[in-house]
Amino acid sequence: MKVASQLHDARINAKNVLLDITIAEYEVLVKGVLQNNEFQRKRVRSSKTVYSLLRSDLLIGCVIPPVVLALNSDVTLTDFANDEELADTIRNNAASLVILDGLQRTHTIIDLLNDLRREGDETQIKKVEESKIRVEIYIGLNRLGILYRMLTLNTGQTPMSLRQQIEILYLDYIDTNVNGVELIREAEGRTASKINQFNFKDVVEGFNAYLDRDELPIDKANILENINSLEKLSKENKSTELFEKYLEALSLLVETVADLCEGAELSVDYLERNASPFGKNVTQIFKRPQAMSGLGAALGKLIDFEIIGSVDDAILSIKKLEVESGDEFLEEMNNSLEWLKNNTTKIGNAQRTFFSFYFRDLLNRDSDSYADLLRASKSALRKYQSQNL
Repeated sequence: MKVASQLHDARINAKNVLLDITIAEYEVLVKGVLQNNEFQRKRVRSSKTVYSLLRSDLLIGCVIPPVVLALNSDVTLTDFANDEELADTIRNNAASLVILDGLQRTHTIIDLLNDLRREGDETQIKKVEESKIRVEIYIGLNRLGILYRMLTLNTGQTPMSLRQQIEILYLDYIDTNVNGVELIREAEGRTASKINQFNFKDVVEGFNAYLDRDELPIDKANILENINSLEKLSKENKSTELFEKYLEALSLLVETVADLCEGAELSVDYLERNASPFGKNVTQIFKRPQAMSGLGAALGKLIDFEIIGSVDDAILSIKKLEVESGDEFLEEMNNSLEWLKNNTTKIGNAQRTFFSFYFRDLLNRDSDSYADLLRASKSALRKYQSQNL
């Protein structure tokens, strides 16, 4: 491993290190990351032809484009005594590496070496192992810096979805205890049935709606446009853990509404008229991804419109929520969402927009529906109808 150069990236305040490294050294450096990081993407099978060509290139000694990594650890912008100390730091923290760009190339390299070893072609194995590639490593990136670099780098043949990027970016939060909240990954095969349990992917989607100020699903074709969200983020306090604040607001909302409604459930008569309601109780309603995205988008827009200063202001408003009848509120919410199901073509998008209107009214001190769960439900449907019909 040879340190070819070191540059300071002033945009994301990180050190960029360029390495000349043999493929054998690269394999040792990143193999553990591929095996241990369960949030990394799988091999992209649809690009088989592209990666078959890359495999052929590696066999003849073609220099492939640089792979870009980030050292996602406590390693900071230390002034290393020399290049060897810097190289040792990278090797010693290999388990904390994240592949920002070049994941599929890395899979191809490791698959090729495994195949050659099975075939026992020592000459070809040695040739590939001793071939060199260039690796860029960012050291000292915070989460925002990793996301920024992912978005700007990930424009290749098989770009990673923003949801995948954010899941990796916020991997540390999967075990974070925010007011006793438990985040459950899809791979666990468990149901988020308790009031303090949430599906991680739904929370990430809701948080992304906050970043984008848009409750609608992500358009993969416009993924780079999300950089605009980062520019908005840069106007806020960078030291604030925004993800934790969003999760705190979400969990407090679900808990508060459940307490106010005192276990209200849809009646047998209602279920006979509507056998497939949006939610049989308020917890089911507000733990759906449509509601989480609507909350995220609403919080972002309320901040942009300077109606609230931060998520903390919304948290204070959530503590003031009130409702006279949990049963009436539960039926009203289901009636509004049933109307959307029967009168719109893109039902999921319509429901997300409804929830965005709902939370904007509910958490806006200047709104007639401020802190009133039932009134906000009625006004949100009226706003949707007036703007879409």
